[in-house]
Amino acid sequence: MKATLTGLLYLTLLLMATHFISFVPPKAYTAAEALRNVRAEFQTALTELDQTAAAYEATANAFVRGEASAEALQKVHSQTRLAYKSLEFLLEYNDREAVKKYLNGPPLLSVEPKVPEVRIIEPVGLQVLDELVYGEDPKAEQEEILRLVRQFNKDFSKVKAFQEGVVLQHRFVFEAFRYQLVRIFTLGLTGFDTPGSGAALPEARQSLEGAAKALMAYFPLLEQIDAQLATDCRMELGSAIAALSQPADFNDFRRLQFLKKHLNPLLKLSLEAQKALEVELLNEITDRPQAWNYEADNLFSDEFLNPSYYTNLSDAAQSEERIALGRMLFYDPILSANNERSCASCHHPDKAFTDGLPRSMALNGEGNIQRNAPTLINSVYAEHYFYDLREPNLERQVKHVVRDEKEFNTDFLEIVDKLKQSGAYRSLFASAYPEHPQYQISKWSISNALACYVADLRSFNSPFDQYVRGEREAIAAEVERGFDLFMGKANCGTCHFAPAFNGTVPPYFQESESEVLGVPAAAHGPDSLTLDPDPGRFASYKPIDQTPFYLHSFKTVTVRNAALTAPYMHNGIYQSLEEVVDFYNKGGGAGMGIAVPYQTLPDTPLELSEQEVQDLVAFMEALTDTTGMTAVPDSLPVFQHQREWNKREVGGSY
Repeated sequence: MKATLTGLLYLTLLLMATHFISFVPPKAYTAAEALRNVRAEFQTALTELDQTAAAYEATANAFVRGEASAEALQKVHSQTRLAYKSLEFLLEYNDREAVKKYLNGPPLLSVEPKVPEVRIIEPVGLQVLDELVYGEDPKAEQEEILRLVRQFNKDFSKVKAFQEGVVLQHRFVFEAFRYQLVRIFTLGLTGFDTPGSGAALPEARQSLEGAAKALMAYFPLLEQIDAQLATDCRMELGSAIAALSQPADFNDFRRLQFLKKHLNPLLKLSLEAQKALEVELLNEITDRPQAWNYEADNLFSDEFLNPSYYTNLSDAAQSEERIALGRMLFYDPILSANNERSCASCHHPDKAFTDGLPRSMALNGEGNIQRNAPTLINSVYAEHYFYDLREPNLERQVKHVVRDEKEFNTDFLEIVDKLKQSGAYRSLFASAYPEHPQYQISKWSISNALACYVADLRSFNSPFDQYVRGEREAIAAEVERGFDLFMGKANCGTCHFAPAFNGTVPPYFQESESEVLGVPAAAHGPDSLTLDPDPGRFASYKPIDQTPFYLHSFKTVTVRNAALTAPYMHNGIYQSLEEVVDFYNKGGGAGMGIAVPYQTLPDTPLELSEQEVQDLVAFMEALTDTTGMTAVPDSLPVFQHQREWNKREVGGSY
């Protein structure tokens, strides 16, 4: 009986959602009319949020006076968040910085980088309120809640004034809709911006409904061009809204099935509709590469993220000749002071370009490098590089290795002098950089070639990717359960963002995050309850990182190919993925009883069962893919007048 009622409810909601987006305006309807309707709907939603937020402030005042209950406060908070969610897609699109800073940014301290002195910014907005209003004792936080609600109203009045002046274009509507799809799945359904209430599902539905209202304004025009496409869009929107309307618990929602059955089809259909209506595409109006390829129609397409954006190099600049040269340099120990150490010394292709050591061996075997060697596969998809995020440019990354006395312990002048003594290298550089004869063997060309090679180490063809794209019919049940846990109950997806599963923040994928996890100095023994002393990001040379809350903060690296990259963490203390999951399951360092100032990882236990731990591991193992990346050069270029150098080994001797 229960299953029958659930089925009837689903069908009813599907029909309601389909009716909701089936409005048919007069025959004289034009594209200009569609845009006016979007504008009018947006204005109405702005007014509704303004009114709801005012009611929120009135209730917060009453709560402080003892005239309103915590339940009443939570209700109006929820109403305000839902009102915000209904217009989030355009609010974010029109002014994402203001939204993040004032309305719905994460409840974390941040810094202001554009002033003479670095300024610490306290978080404000709906996410901060979500934690307080649904916290253990809202009454104890009543004054802070009231202050934040008042601040929200003050800030929103300014945001509203700006938003009302934005001149919308047709492409804005389609772009905002597609960005919102990615936002809903990667941030909404993971619980990223509902840290206290856990109201991810109803908010996701409200987000999709709000964006759908704008898109539906174009359906009558689409009907005249491609009736079947218009029908498909209506039905898929209705089906997705209905799926989000089912009474599922946050932990039980089947995210992988929603991704395959609704999210990816909507990405595809909305792009087809935009093309059919001849609304210009984002990539058609700018030569600047975007972080995600706008014409990608699947979140897990191997072309979804655009490496050219992160390298700031065009596709032509990342030529096959430069990639091949970079690969040769990567495996050649001639770059090091002793001609025995190469990039591959710490980044072995058979270990997904890690080395299997807790901390990599230093030059001449004299001790160890400060941190564990991270995978280079998909490392291009980041705003900053290294565990401490000290380098914003992929080309300049190699300079840190070259100069470090524990790594290559040399300089580019010496490397250039060496390479010029090889006829083979002179030929390779001339072929790769024919248009730059004066820089053919130079600091720039060496760095550029290595960057081109590293940027080419990309992995989006794992068994999981293939299943999501429909290239394989089935995947193990434990992998599906593991993905749903990763993106839900286990909270992994709130830091390791899909699809790269690293700290590059969706939906724009332009910012790299770091986290304070409270990693201990050892996995076992007396140091297992002692915080690792590595200062992490705090020790970066950048003044903006030298703030207290970046102490022990480290870059969020990808979990793709994690099955090959043990040991784990910046200090390599955990030997298995099960140990890593256990660390998070306990609430990180703070959850284990270690004093960790500014820990960004929630310190409450996840309460994962043994089966759930194994499911998470199974999912991460299903992200393994090193196809086409592990080939090693058969030999290295010869030096005619330096015969001793010709004894060097491919990949280095250690």
